Amino acid sequence: MKKDCIKIIGLIICCIPAYGQSTLKDFKFDSWFGYELKGNPENSYCLLGTGFFRTPNSDNTDSLISTWTKQHPNAEVIPVYTSGPVMTDAPDSKQIYCWIVDNLDTLNIILVRRGCVPGGTMQRPQTWDEMDSKKRKLWYDDKKPNEQVHMDSKSYSDFLDKVIKAEKEAREKKLGVWDQKKE
Repeated sequence: MKKDCIKIIGLIICCIPAYGQSTLKDFKFDSWFGYELKGNPENSYCLLGTGFFRTPNSDNTDSLISTWTKQHPNAEVIPVYTSGPVMTDAPDSKQIYCWIVDNLDTLNIILVRRGCVPGGTMQRPQTWDEMDSKKRKLWYDDKKPNEQVHMDSKSYSDFLDKVIKAEKEAREKKLGVWDQKKE
């Protein structure tokens, strides 16, 4: 547990200089989407990296996010991956996959551990260079998107290891989306 704490604290320290300090009190989240209150309102922040439009989610997802964000106003909002523009009438708009971290808690991992969403939604989108097929690139009309990865591969890999453990725990306890009575 102490090693995980040190990694999370290191992750926060590494990210703050690059993006400035962004705390949750400067954001408004509605479900897993949010925006900066004083920043560019056309930018959309998302707690899920992939599959957020169609992912199964538990009935308590929105209330868990709302309660947690109110209880942790000083949590850090850490950008992981940015792409954009996302709106044709807003050329500077960005979609930002982020982690929200407060002390030893990461909201993204809590969502998985409680069965609110599957762990796969916490993967960041693949970059253009990571895409292995022409078919995938056609989603972008074969034009390289404007994207940026903000997280080093080691920190990202450590995070995914925690997500895998959290999903395993939720599956074993049959929580949320893993509750077989709901299927």
